[in-house]
Amino acid sequence: MNLSTLDQQLQTILGDFGILLPEAILVIGSFVLIIMQLILKDKGSQIKTIFNLFLLGLISLSISSASVPGNYFNGLLSVTSVNGLATPFFILVTGVILLYPRGEALLKRGEYHFLLLMILLGAMLLIQVNNLLLVYLSLELISITSYILVTFNFDRKGFEAGIKYLLFGAMSSGLMLYGLSLIYGLTGTLQIDQIGIFIGQQPDLGLWLPMALVLFFVGIWFKLSLAPMHIWSPDVYEAGPTPIVAYISIVPKVAVLIFFTQFAISAQLDALSFDWKMIFAGLAIVSMFVGNLTALNQTNAKRMMAYSSIAHSGMLVIGVIVGNAFGIQSMLFYGIVYGFMNLGVFYLIDIFHQQGFTEIKSLSGLGRNFPLMGVLAVILMISLTGLPPTGGFTAKLLMFTSLWDYYQFDGSQYLIWLFGLGLLNTAISLFYYLKIPYYLFIHSSDEKKEINFSKKDGIIVSIIVFLVLLLFFKADLLLNVLNQFNFAL
Repeated sequence: MNLSTLDQQLQTILGDFGILLPEAILVIGSFVLIIMQLILKDKGSQIKTIFNLFLLGLISLSISSASVPGNYFNGLLSVTSVNGLATPFFILVTGVILLYPRGEALLKRGEYHFLLLMILLGAMLLIQVNNLLLVYLSLELISITSYILVTFNFDRKGFEAGIKYLLFGAMSSGLMLYGLSLIYGLTGTLQIDQIGIFIGQQPDLGLWLPMALVLFFVGIWFKLSLAPMHIWSPDVYEAGPTPIVAYISIVPKVAVLIFFTQFAISAQLDALSFDWKMIFAGLAIVSMFVGNLTALNQTNAKRMMAYSSIAHSGMLVIGVIVGNAFGIQSMLFYGIVYGFMNLGVFYLIDIFHQQGFTEIKSLSGLGRNFPLMGVLAVILMISLTGLPPTGGFTAKLLMFTSLWDYYQFDGSQYLIWLFGLGLLNTAISLFYYLKIPYYLFIHSSDEKKEINFSKKDGIIVSIIVFLVLLLFFKADLLLNVLNQFNFAL
């Protein structure tokens, strides 16, 4: 490489730094939070929270100037139009998490804010990287910070869950890294688009390439908590701080789905000699059955939501399997609705746990004493089931419609199995999602129960429920936004 070429590349890299303006603001703000922690110690939680919310607002304002589609840093980053939708969604979820009722003990810790923002940074980078090494680093940034945050209850149960989370994460990371090394050895590149060119020219490499890709997929399955990489979820969800559990159930999952969709298209996986979609369809079916059937016997609300997340991961993967514009739009719609639903449900669970109601049976009669809270909980549970008139129904309708359209085009038999068993699992989920409304309103209790459901709590949960209902009655508002994005990636 001569000096003129090197100089040209350096000029290109320096000129591309503007695309990382949101990430740069986030990193600088994160370090300011650490300095605030050193000065204020474990005091000034409101100051730290206000600063964090201001920082998130500043990042939001910088997105429009930094989300121009194209390749940057000599192809290391590939910004698509989807970034302009996903990044604001991640920021919105992060902001709501900072308002959770049990967050006071967490918000006074500057390192809590810092680690939360590092998950956000990892998610923002993951959806735009075009290099497998950067993919690995982005996933590890999300994972390592999640391992630490799960233990922030600072009790024995949380430490045990954190260790289990760490061990499974280390195993999946090791397998993923080995898969990446095999992919590099076979293709000679870590650039995803270059891998796609190689696969398009040589789709059949015997068992080596399928094995390398499956090892790489293990890391994806772990972050999505797809069976059989789901074993960490129940203990982590039950023992971890509720705001953290809500956060890792939404942001990393949606980021990984967007990345993998982009990877499947850019790497031309459809050109492979083996049907990778059949593997994911099988995992989706197993995940839905494992999640829904196991959730039926759960007595703890957070543990029930853990198995619910496993089942929903199986549903979300359908969008990746379909892989066309309609399928990706349906997946993004589902992911956003799922994010709102989880935010609302975990917010209510946080209120319950804050006041000693840890088991589902302990909620008996609370809906009668506090009808607003009870009605909001019922709407969210109906939406998680996928019943009208909620956004959950619209999301599942779009997902199954895209799958049916793809089956008529492709004709593979496993697609019709995925369709039928997916509908069956929607019916199964009805039996455990409605368990909470049953205890809130129908099951009586001998003792008079009180709960502190403040005006702030009512406003936050009501806004979330309003959005969930709006995405049924005016689903076109979000669909029109999705239609503006180019899913050719």
